[in-house]
Amino acid sequence: MRGKLLFITGGLVGYVLGARAGRKRYDQIVAAAENLWSAPPVQRRVTEVRDFALERVGDVPSALFDAGKKIVTAVQARTTGPRDAGGTAYSPATPAATKPAAATPATTSPAKAAGTPASDDATR
Repeated sequence: MRGKLLFITGGLVGYVLGARAGRKRYDQIVAAAENLWSAPPVQRRVTEVRDFALERVGDVPSALFDAGKKIVTAVQARTTGPRDAGGTAYSPATPAATKPAAATPATTSPAKAAGTPASDDATR
């Protein structure tokens, strides 16, 4: 609780001081940050870190790309299902010629026939 209170207090103090400083001071801070970032010693270190990271990473991007291709292929194979020799999707659950299901006559419950609602019908 104490940490949250300190965090909120710090945020409020920073807001008030920032609002009092105004746009001119903000522009000064931004210009100083840009000058620091574009300084030759900083850019030299940035280049060193980038080169080091690229050496360590090596072939990771191509390995990730290949793994991604395998995953996409596997997902596509699962969603499209098996195919016959002509490339047409085959589904053993649906035979080629099926007979439509015969319509069954609606049955009437004794309660409905008598004109009294059944307990489950009354709640609908």
